Amino acid sequence: MKKRIVAAALALAMALGAGAVVGCSGQPQKEDVNADVPPGAPPLMPPGHEGRFEQLGANGCYGCHGANDLANPMLTGSTALPEDHYEDGSSSTQELNPTHDQCITCHSQG
Repeated sequence: MKKRIVAAALALAMALGAGAVVGCSGQPQKEDVNADVPPGAPPLMPPGHEGRFEQLGANGCYGCHGANDLANPMLTGSTALPEDHYEDGSSSTQELNPTHDQCITCHSQG
């Protein structure tokens, strides 16, 4: 009897875990706002980013898209900032070029 309870609990835990992995985001897939952006043009911010720049400024963008010790675009699934957005044209400086700190100038809301 005890083995059946343990087996049932284990099966339930595995089923719930698989469901969590399959549906990680919990939200339906959104339309790609950059589908019609011409090659070489700055990408648009996705709808889920509405008001984010106004609230957080460039540091909010840098937190997910920048190269620093706390944020890594590869881990968050975010697009990394291009090298020309950094001081001296290199992400190794981990400092934004001041000419690129008004993100919404080029990256408007999609």
